[in-house]
Amino acid sequence: MNVPAQPSYPLPVDAAGPPPEGMVLVAVPLAYIPHVARLLADLDARRRVGQVPRRRVEPVPPSPANWTVEALRRLSQGCSVTHRTVTAVLDALAAEPGRLFTVHDLAQATGRHRKKIVGALAGLTRLLKAHYDYAGRGLPFDRVAGRPEAPRELRYTIDAVRAARWREARTGDDAAPAVAGAVSPAGSAEQDEERGADERAEHGAGDHLGGGVVAQPDP
Repeated sequence: MNVPAQPSYPLPVDAAGPPPEGMVLVAVPLAYIPHVARLLADLDARRRVGQVPRRRVEPVPPSPANWTVEALRRLSQGCSVTHRTVTAVLDALAAEPGRLFTVHDLAQATGRHRKKIVGALAGLTRLLKAHYDYAGRGLPFDRVAGRPEAPRELRYTIDAVRAARWREARTGDDAAPAVAGAVSPAGSAEQDEERGADERAEHGAGDHLGGGVVAQPDP
């Protein structure tokens, strides 16, 4: 059996000229040429796939529309101080959809002290993040910042769709429309966390939901 002669190492450069730019001449045993060809084809295919730009996945912003009747009902049935105050606030907002309420307006509408309103709103984000899918829903109401006479003041409102959902969620609650009641008690761990959030919120200054915009009384 005749075995092909193996080339010498390294192979001399072709007399016709140097190899193309970006390439080098490599001595390969004749028996390995098919394997090397397949390897080069595979590497070339991987390089082309790697050059395809990956599509950037943009984060999905929270949607208030995700506040379903069932989710709102669960919120209305919480028994912490924050739950009760926020429920009273939503009762007031849902009674007049589209109206912009200041903290002073909400205090008058709910019969609660302004500091209670501010404290509950300050602790609401923490409560929603812990128990109500804040990333997917956001807040159950809208905030509007600024007006000429009070540029750093927050005002609160709710649209007609969420107002209707809230009123439906409140149907059957034992509490009066302006007072948030606890229909089903929360678990002890949830109560402890909410109580801590309430205490921290009431000792804080201003409404931290606004990211630098604070709730202030009307001038």
